[in-house]
Parts: sequence; structure tokens; C-alpha cells
Amino acid sequence: MSASERIRAAAAQLSAQLPFDKISFADVGKAAGVHWTAVRRHFGSKQEMRRWLESLQSDDPSALQDTRTKILEAAARVFARHGYAGASLELVAADAGMTKGAVYWHFSSKSDLFAALCEHHLSRQLQTLPQVGRAALQQGPDAQAGFAALLEELVCCAPPDSPQPMLFFEFVTASRDPRVADALREAYSQIIGRTSAVIKGWQDDKLLNADVDPEVIAILLQSLIHGLTIGSLIDKKRLSLPALFPELAKLLWSGLPHKESSAAPQAKRE
Repeated sequence: MSASERIRAAAAQLSAQLPFDKISFADVGKAAGVHWTAVRRHFGSKQEMRRWLESLQSDDPSALQDTRTKILEAAARVFARHGYAGASLELVAADAGMTKGAVYWHFSSKSDLFAALCEHHLSRQLQTLPQVGRAALQQGPDAQAGFAALLEELVCCAPPDSPQPMLFFEFVTASRDPRVADALREAYSQIIGRTSAVIKGWQDDKLLNADVDPEVIAILLQSLIHGLTIGSLIDKKRLSLPALFPELAKLLWSGLPHKESSAAPQAKRE
């Protein structure tokens, strides 16, 4: 492959990772294994190079859009595998098949990336909770079975080889770093707030009675999910038993303020 071909190929690869106006002669030269002045001679000027890069990104607008998601997915694997202390942006970039510069463009530091990953991981629950939870509560007499399905979905939705349980454990243990602790606290506060809002919506629609603070229900639900997630690290087989979630639902359902609940009969006094 000639130097010109290497330069074009390197520039095209970078265009899938960075906005066209963030790519420099030096970036392309480093990726192509040539001096930056060779890149300038090839394109003529920075403006010409960026016009060419912009045309590539216009042909594939989804490529750049997916970059942040790819970095977060790679970061989940790296942090779960190496822990917070052993992970680095270089390892994340290598796992994602990107340059370190591409990772730095989206995240300024390891703690910044870890904080974003923490928020992303906890917020993914809300992609399931509103729809599945509402469907469960609308099942009338079968609502308890729907609640069991909701618990199983929120706790066991990851495939067997998923890094999610270990990653959640890493979120907790890495909180000794003050920056990570602040990020975890903020993410947890947001997930409780957003879960509370979902539950308040169910109460407004008369799917749940409104005599319990929705934030209390949100804390109970999240504590259950997080506890089971940690437990799955210790004994994955026991935490995946088919009978587990129906029994948990049966145990919890009588105490939840659901619309169909009835007061337990009081013992007769002698």
C-alpha cells in the first residue's frame, strides 16, 4: 500500500471515530505511520482534508453517533475484568477498537468515563421498568405473577456472560475514590428520583394506592434489585432458580400498596 493509500485509509478510519473538525494532520499521520507534513501535502490544506472527511461522515451519519455507546460497552467489559484501579483509557480504547484520542474526545478522564458508565448502567433499568411494570399492574388478579416477571426482568435480563453484576459490584467498591463516590451518589439519586416518578404515575392512574410515599417504594425496589445483583455474583445458580421470583413476589405483594390488596382478617378475641 502506498503512502497516499495509507493516509486515505487512516483518515477514513478516524472519521468513524471523531467529528471531521476534530481530526488533525498529526492524528492522520500517526495512524498512517507518516509525518504530518506528508498528510498536508496529500490533502493540500486542512480545509480540503476536512471537507473530504465531512463527505465521508455524511455518507454514514450513524458511525459517529454510535461511538459513545461503543466506548461505554467496552468500558463495562474492561472495568468488570480489571477493576477500577487496573483499568485505563488505553485498555478501553483497545477493547473498543479505537484510538485513545477517540476515547478522550468523549471522556476527559478515567473517573469521568466511569461516572458516565455508572449513570448509564443504572438508567438502563428505566428502559424496562415503566412499560413492564405498568403491564404487570394492569393484569388484575394476575398482577402478582406480573410483578414476579418484572423482578426477573430487572435482575436477570443480562446474558450469562454479561459483565453487569461484576460491574455493579465495582461501582460500589470503587466509591472509595471521592470523584467516583460523588458520581455514584448522583447516579443513585437520579435513579431513585426517576423510579419514584414512574411509581407516582402508577398511583395517579389508580394502579397503586397513594398511601405510601413513592420514593419509599422506589428505595425498596432498587434495594431489592441491587441486593439480588450482588447475590448473583456469589451464587448465580441459586439466584436464577425458576421458583425464586414468584416466591419473592408472593412475599412482597401482600405488603405492597396495590389496588387489589385487602386487609388481612384480624384474629378474633376470646
